[in-house]
Amino acid sequence: MTGIVGALIAFAVAVSSGSITADYSVAARDLSYGDRGATVAELNASLATAGFNPDAGDRFGKKTRHAVYAFQKHYNLATTGVFTPFMWDLLARPIELLWRPEADRVEVDLAKQVLYIVEDQEVILIAPISSGNGASYFGEDGHRDVARTPEGQFRFQRRIAGWRESYLGFMWNPYYFRGGYAIHGSLDVPNYPASHGCIRVTMWDMELLLDRFEVGQTVYIYGKRTAVPPAGLKETFPEFI
Repeated sequence: MTGIVGALIAFAVAVSSGSITADYSVAARDLSYGDRGATVAELNASLATAGFNPDAGDRFGKKTRHAVYAFQKHYNLATTGVFTPFMWDLLARPIELLWRPEADRVEVDLAKQVLYIVEDQEVILIAPISSGNGASYFGEDGHRDVARTPEGQFRFQRRIAGWRESYLGFMWNPYYFRGGYAIHGSLDVPNYPASHGCIRVTMWDMELLLDRFEVGQTVYIYGKRTAVPPAGLKETFPEFI
């Protein structure tokens, strides 16, 4: 027992001195909402580096929980909001999407319920979303409609700054990509499709997206009724070279 304790002390000293790097996949505990400390600070820094939008500092707050949601959704993990030790290795991997001719674009995967911002062919931001839930509802004209999010290739057509009240509810800084369908900030972004067809993001993610969105920008939406494109690099698609 003494030998084991001595080895652990030696490991801790080596980590603190910087002579070796801690293996988080072995050493870390589960991290969840409300936690604080150095390991949470490392998680927040790693999430931000990977392209997610967590809290700053050593606090596991709402932003970090939603960033973990997005991370789990991207990797098709259970969306618990709890970051477990084995996830550190996944977090270190680069996130790649299908190479497309538009170097700067927005992509939304309805199957995973995530939004990606791509700049210069690199994924720089990943945010959790909530899209159309597929339920029936009565539209503004009184006709029955289905809450589906359109899929395909679009461009942002227009935007409205600040709050906009529609007959279906409030939208924060909506960017419209097809008719009345928009990507917008919302106070209610659950971990499942819940909208009438728009794409909801959290208020804090929308604040970040405002610096990335622009009218005319290409938007790809897929994954519910259309196939999810495979991940790949430019060399995989010679027709675009």
